[in-house]
Amino acid sequence: MANELPVVVVGIDGSEESGRALRWGAEYVHLRGGIVHAICVWAQPVQLGYRLPTPDRELEEHGQAMLDSAVTTARQEFPDVQLKQRLIRGHVVDELVEFSKQADLMVLGNKGHGAFTGMLVGSVAMKVVHHATCPVLVVR
Repeated sequence: MANELPVVVVGIDGSEESGRALRWGAEYVHLRGGIVHAICVWAQPVQLGYRLPTPDRELEEHGQAMLDSAVTTARQEFPDVQLKQRLIRGHVVDELVEFSKQADLMVLGNKGHGAFTGMLVGSVAMKVVHHATCPVLVVR
């Protein structure tokens, strides 16, 4: 990408791991230049084929709160970094893979809120690693 700032996309899910991923992405951009896009994807949870009765507004507000918290923390540590945030409704893997088409690097936590205890890499990170069109860094 000649004459353009590198784009680093970071997936945020409110977990400590995604917070570490955002700090890693912000530090990378601080050292090398570029723009960080913090992306949080929310969806109506489905269990055993049934939609759970959580109102969309509540899920969206929860997603925004997680994103705001992570971005606020990263901005305090790296105030000079251009950091944009985006909350999206959709399927997390599909949305992150779509964002990978516009990114120079994607950074994800090794496991999020849905990970089984003891897994080294969460299912979202594993799927994104296999389907993204840019390099993906998984932060532990």
